[in-house]
Amino acid sequence: MKKALLSNLKKDRQAFLFVILGIFLVLFSERISAYVPDMVGAALIAYAIINMYLELRYPESVISLGDAIVRAIVGIVLILEKEQAIAILGISWAVLSLNDVAEEIDEYHKTGEFRIIGAVSIIVTIISSALLMIDPFEHFEFHIRLVGLEMIAETFIKRRDISIHGRTERKR
Repeated sequence: MKKALLSNLKKDRQAFLFVILGIFLVLFSERISAYVPDMVGAALIAYAIINMYLELRYPESVISLGDAIVRAIVGIVLILEKEQAIAILGISWAVLSLNDVAEEIDEYHKTGEFRIIGAVSIIVTIISSALLMIDPFEHFEFHIRLVGLEMIAETFIKRRDISIHGRTERKR
């Protein structure tokens, strides 16, 4: 089974890059956390500019001009307020993670399907998100490492599901 997992990983370049990125996040989380506000801020500004252009150029589109303006403002604040950016990002990240947990709990409730790995993931996410909200400066770097580990684990879990079932049934 181990050979099958590694064989699938070699065949799938995207999965290989996902694992490499996960390892990179684990090993260099301190350096990465120093640049996250600039990277996220720049990405939000670029997203906003593209969406503003598309909305103004194609008024019949479903793109929200207001949403684009708000994202640009958040991007600018993240770049300009470096000291507070980690708190803003950490708390936002925690809330988004808890929203994902809520969706997973609803899915378990509706389907009745329970998986140990899913339950462990929910518990770890709740604890790490709570810590991130309580003290984002202290726990941000740890959260980056945790995401790296999750990326690595998810890749192998999906590969295992594909090897066993011929498809993936996992949501994330």
